[in-house]
Amino acid sequence: MLARNSRNLIQQLIILRTELGKANRALALDYIGQLVQARRAEEELRRSKQERLAELEQVRKRIAFDLHDDIGPSLTKIALLSEAARQMLSEKSEEACQTLAAITDISNELVEAMSDIVWAINPQKDRLSDLSQRMRRFASDILTARQIRLSFRTPNVQREISLGTNIKREVFLIFKEAINNMVKHSECREVMLDLEVESDWLNLRMSDDGQGFDPALAQARTGMLSSEMRGGNGLASMRRRARELGGELKVETGAGQGTTLLLRLPIA
Repeated sequence: MLARNSRNLIQQLIILRTELGKANRALALDYIGQLVQARRAEEELRRSKQERLAELEQVRKRIAFDLHDDIGPSLTKIALLSEAARQMLSEKSEEACQTLAAITDISNELVEAMSDIVWAINPQKDRLSDLSQRMRRFASDILTARQIRLSFRTPNVQREISLGTNIKREVFLIFKEAINNMVKHSECREVMLDLEVESDWLNLRMSDDGQGFDPALAQARTGMLSSEMRGGNGLASMRRRARELGGELKVETGAGQGTTLLLRLPIA
């Protein structure tokens, strides 16, 4: 009797082990199937994201080329024709000449703005080296025309650093505002620029040897660190742009001490 019970127990254990084995295999197969489906979904999502990025890059290229080939030349033509008309009317109507001069100035400003837009949205110009080259060209053109010396140090990096469209555009606009303020208000004889990359941060130092200004006086006049003698709302706008990018803009200045702007932004 005892032997029979033992055999029954053993048989039941064997059956139970077999059933457990089947259940485990089913669970394992189900788990593997879920993994395969998850990986397929992840791969499809990655492929879809890459396709959208590629489409976006093509749109950026197309817009950049269209602006460069169509609108840009038209604006340049308006500026040239306005200047030609102004010269022809220079001895006949002072009022007409002033109006045409205003049209010429506005057209030239639009040409410059259009050039900045084309550069900013062009995906082939998303590298840090492209940004530094454009900065150097802009500063050199502005400062050389006013006989202001320029010293510009750029990062010596072995790899190409890619920047987002928004970052390179905002950095360049901050840079342009700083250079224009230096030219208009500082009465400087030299401008020193230092662009460097530190880990995942972009640092831009912009200094002049001009007359500087009193930050306390500027803040007392406007409630913010900007003043008429430093380009109206320029510094406030530059600081706002830096904050929106997750960075900061510091100002070091004093009456008769020159001015230094320190821009620090994350680029990772």
